[in-house]
Amino acid sequence: MNRAIQLDWNFVLDRWPLLAKGVVLDLYMAIVGTIAACLLGLLIQSARGSSWTLLSRTAYGFTQITRGIPFYVLLLWLYFGVASYFDLALSAVTCTIIALAITDSGKAAEIFRGGFLSIDAGQLEASDAIGLSHRHRYFDVLLPQVIRVVIPPLGNVFVGQIKGATFAAAIAVPEMVFQAQEMSVTFYRPFEAFAAVAIILITVVLAFSLVFLAAERALRLP
Repeated sequence: MNRAIQLDWNFVLDRWPLLAKGVVLDLYMAIVGTIAACLLGLLIQSARGSSWTLLSRTAYGFTQITRGIPFYVLLLWLYFGVASYFDLALSAVTCTIIALAITDSGKAAEIFRGGFLSIDAGQLEASDAIGLSHRHRYFDVLLPQVIRVVIPPLGNVFVGQIKGATFAAAIAVPEMVFQAQEMSVTFYRPFEAFAAVAIILITVVLAFSLVFLAAERALRLP
């Protein structure tokens, strides 16, 4: 005989502040992780374009390694392995941000590489012809155009980081999924708790997708 499931959505509403704090923490880790991944990706991309073969090959190897390591494995390795073995005072949040940055740095590097390759070579020749220094050519001519090209794929990276940040529940970071797990264990309401997480994630991802779409249109070349 099937027993009817009695859903209680007031259970979720009464504990909304806990989920809200978890969402804020997820967004914080995703934002910082994305910024760090982009900065690291730019460094890797620059290294790959170096005339020094060893540096270029090292950057290429690092890109392939980071693209192949699952985020969850890297997170556990950093928190339970590296931090403990080397006696480092790394918090669970810090380990999550580092793991997010490393995991997507290779992807960001490839995105930036594609952006730089999309620029017409004639612009580089014109920059040299008018005597621009390497620094001014990079920051005033190349990078502004690259940013316009890479906004859409970097938006996908950020969305992935939002979802990836929820894995931090495995190392007891009090983010959204962790809060839902606590509710589920304490009150035995797994359906309502995790349904709320799914709805929140879909809403957040949709909202940021619209933000990146608007940014793409605003930065679109005429």
